[in-house]
Amino acid sequence: MFKRWKNLSEILLPEVEEFCNNYNEREGILKEIEELSQREKVPILLPTSAVFLRLIVDILKPKRVLEIGTGIGYSTLNIYFGYREAEITTVDSNRKRLEKAKEFFERAGAPVKTVLSDGLEYVRELLFRGETFDFIFVDSVKSEYPFFNYKVQPLIKEGGVALFDNVLFRGYVAGRDYDRKYERGVKLLKKFLKEVKEYPNFEATLIPVGDGLLFLKKLI
Repeated sequence: MFKRWKNLSEILLPEVEEFCNNYNEREGILKEIEELSQREKVPILLPTSAVFLRLIVDILKPKRVLEIGTGIGYSTLNIYFGYREAEITTVDSNRKRLEKAKEFFERAGAPVKTVLSDGLEYVRELLFRGETFDFIFVDSVKSEYPFFNYKVQPLIKEGGVALFDNVLFRGYVAGRDYDRKYERGVKLLKKFLKEVKEYPNFEATLIPVGDGLLFLKKLI
């Protein structure tokens, strides 16, 4: 079975990851989403990445948060539990999954603003309105990351942070052998990782957790 459907990474030792997942405490509703993901093969943020996401939010305590790629709300709730005072807006183009996410938000008492829209289109709207955020989490279509890069950065306040998930793509980006059908996605992720370091006034850090996280900080 594809390790993703066990909520395990392709780049970490499974015994280490399982130990960490059992060690790290989390709310019952998050465990329920993890079980639903495994049962119905719905992709969610890997639990090891979710712990890191939650820790970053807890440290930063961002006032305004934008999430691109809601899924069924797992990462959104990790953001909420990390800092319940945050004003969270999350966007996704999949109506069915967004509705499921809203059910989980209501049960958790999380006042999350949900937007049914293509992520890039919604980002363009936000840019037009001149909006900015303290923290942005991107877990969307990997091939769109190079395009999100330049559009997301103006949305980040000075001193703010963006976090991109899946940037190592099962280790393929780092050199692991892969099927040719993934070649375009791998090339675009490599392009993203190269260009994100060249953008002025930003500091990029690559974290080998989950499926790979890119931590991007806007310098003051």
